[in-house]
Amino acid sequence: MAEVYLRHNHRDHSAEMRGHQERWLTLAGPPGNQWYATASSFTPQRLVTAMNTALTDPSPVIRYGYDLQRLPPQATATPVKPRMPTPLDIRRVQAANSRSTVLPTTAAARPVTPSPRSLPASQAPRSGYAR
Repeated sequence: MAEVYLRHNHRDHSAEMRGHQERWLTLAGPPGNQWYATASSFTPQRLVTAMNTALTDPSPVIRYGYDLQRLPPQATATPVKPRMPTPLDIRRVQAANSRSTVLPTTAAARPVTPSPRSLPASQAPRSGYAR
């Protein structure tokens, strides 16, 4: 499902930068639905190594929503409990918090209202100006 090509012959730097040539070509996925990445001669070796390591890592990839509908037939989807909140979890929490109200815990508790204070002369509103 993945191929990596390294071209050893001389590469023209300007052609590499324009995208007409590449030192590294990485292909992944089934025919007709392939993903690819290229790297020039000036890409640090550690980045190419990190990409290839991630590409060949057998651990599952967490996918959300629409990505699950677009999986190729060769892929298997296994529900897992994510270690971190999903984008949907975050939106649900935000929606719940926006609808929540804070109620006093006892009947004697009253909301605290700050006492009015006067503004310093430098911040006092002047006629004809809006703040």
